Amino acid sequence: MGSQEYPEIMKMVPGVYATKLGGGTGDARISIRGFQQENLGLLLNGVPVSSVENGLVYWSNWAGLGDATQAIQVQKGLGASKVALNSVGGTINIITKTTEAAKGGTLRHMFTSYGNQKTIFSISSGLSEKGFAVTFLGSRTRGPGYVDATHVDAWAWFISASKQINNKHLLVFTGMGSPERHGQRTYGLTKQEYSDFGIKYNPNWGMYKGKINSLSENFYHKPQLSLNHYWNITDKTHLASSAYLSFGYGGGKFSESYKSPSANTFRKSNQIDWDAIYNLNKTHNDSSRLADGSVVGGFSKIIQTNYLASHIWYGGLTNLTHELENGIKITAGLHARYFKSNLREEISDLLGGKYWIDEYAWSLAGIAGRQQIKTKGDIINVDNDARVDVISMFGQAEYSLGKMNLFLAGTVSGTRYQRFDRINYINNTASEKVSKAGFDVKSGISYQLNEQHNLYLNAGYYSKAPYYKFVFANFSNAVVQDIKNESIKSAELGYTFSSSKLNVNLNAYYTLWEDKSILSRENIQLEDNSQTRALIRGLDALHKGIELEMTGKINQSLSLGGILSVGDWRWRNDVIAELYNYNQELIDLTEVYVKDLKVGDAPQFQMGLFADATILKDWNLKVNWLYFGSLYANFDPAGRNNPDDRKQPYRIPDYSNIDLFLEYEFKIGQLKTIAGISCYNLSGKESITRGEDGKTHDLSTFRGFWTHGRTFSFTMAIKF
Repeated sequence: MGSQEYPEIMKMVPGVYATKLGGGTGDARISIRGFQQENLGLLLNGVPVSSVENGLVYWSNWAGLGDATQAIQVQKGLGASKVALNSVGGTINIITKTTEAAKGGTLRHMFTSYGNQKTIFSISSGLSEKGFAVTFLGSRTRGPGYVDATHVDAWAWFISASKQINNKHLLVFTGMGSPERHGQRTYGLTKQEYSDFGIKYNPNWGMYKGKINSLSENFYHKPQLSLNHYWNITDKTHLASSAYLSFGYGGGKFSESYKSPSANTFRKSNQIDWDAIYNLNKTHNDSSRLADGSVVGGFSKIIQTNYLASHIWYGGLTNLTHELENGIKITAGLHARYFKSNLREEISDLLGGKYWIDEYAWSLAGIAGRQQIKTKGDIINVDNDARVDVISMFGQAEYSLGKMNLFLAGTVSGTRYQRFDRINYINNTASEKVSKAGFDVKSGISYQLNEQHNLYLNAGYYSKAPYYKFVFANFSNAVVQDIKNESIKSAELGYTFSSSKLNVNLNAYYTLWEDKSILSRENIQLEDNSQTRALIRGLDALHKGIELEMTGKINQSLSLGGILSVGDWRWRNDVIAELYNYNQELIDLTEVYVKDLKVGDAPQFQMGLFADATILKDWNLKVNWLYFGSLYANFDPAGRNNPDDRKQPYRIPDYSNIDLFLEYEFKIGQLKTIAGISCYNLSGKESITRGEDGKTHDLSTFRGFWTHGRTFSFTMAIKF
């Protein structure tokens, strides 16, 4: 793990692309087969943890997860998950440490070449004679961060307790969380900024009252609790059930301006000049007339705010498996989840002024007699809730006949959406309730040629209910009309070879995504000065490719392997983008020209080699090399509305990366001790990993994120 972000653990899997983003701790992104993170399913011990609003996972909320992880399962494609997931590209199931560990503990300390450090303590009771066991882990991470003003201060906790009852029942409670605060770099750098200031440059901060003050800082705590029950009813019948609860609170820094340019325009030595902003708020002589006719002065022209996001979700999941006498195994399950979130903007600092004037500029109801004078702690602009309830039923049948194994699986689901808004609306703050059904069907066959060779074929169809953000697409309670499910058709053909010395996995995949919906990233100004976003519906994308994975054991001390992924991911059609007002009334249409353009944000060619060697018995050396090519910038399809502008998005230069890990095992007294050093980006070359395509589709208007330079992390662990 070292100083990597959590998704980077999976970067040696073919078809997986995992990178850091702005440089803040936990700010990372993962793609599988060209599908972005919101189209992947993330499970924690089999329980879904992806947001039901938009499918996203904020990895900074899981700062201690790497220390608590026992194994990671990466299943590419639609998969055979027992819950309804938005797993178009794949499913990731993270399995945490269990209470089956032997009695003992570990004290570990890690520090990096750029000043971050982490201390981890874990202890396990072992299994008692009465069948009880408990494991606890705690950690603290802090430091300045690699990128300027991306400091981090994070705690993490993990606890697992289990009780074995009568060899029939096993109860396991798992809880974890990570209260954290870290600085961010929200936007990528331009080529000019990179050339002038280097990869550590962060334009989002400046000094204020002798301390770093950033426009972008994240703080959050999201505990996840679950209780699992495993019941061996008979030798052939098993029931697994889970009840879970998660609640989160926190947010991120932001700023607002009134009768003034934004905070970003106040610059000194290429950083934000907070002192100039403070003096402006303190000394200006402007006045403003309120809706009640009064005239006031002394207000802040620029303030800092916190966008606060809280949520609660809870649910239950149960699966019954029964093996019949004729080689058939039947699995049936039920999953239900309640979800509610709140988003609001709170004044955090008036920056020298006496108060803030709230014009309710985003409100559909206008000021409506409400108080315009706001001070620290008051809510402005945004105060809305999202409610999303999901229920799904799952069934699967497996049949084994000699060398052949077949399966057929299906899921039906229902999703209900509702929105509440206390800023845009005065009296009726609740939207209507909207319900959408979805389903998927998957089947597969595998044939064991002999003990070493195996062939398999999988296929599936998925009718995907829309995300909440597409149901209420324009910051209002009005519902988008005639919204359709997205449909995904997928097939995969594969071959595996397995022996004591060599393992090979070769597969080809084909995924057609139809009727995909996208919201434009940029707001569009309408004639009445209100703003909207373009809703694009009916987009089709085709993702196809081949993947190869090989691991060879040369001898007891040396293993070698390699990966290869070659893809062809393209948009398949031109469509019409729709512009709606706040009442979801169609007011304009615009063409979107994206046919045959490459899908961006992940490399369509990936190649890697790795080696794992034991040296002189106590030394272990691992080397990973990865090469990425055919990598195109991400782009907003809504901006492609000129038929003469049908150009491929900016192609990011191919790049490669080498990571090296060295461990030495020895004893201090009778205590097993492990010392390790990790080197990331051994060559030190600075390469672009992701970015957003600009208007010219070349580097001149591109904003991107570069790799970190050569960095090291050092670890010492003592086990007792």
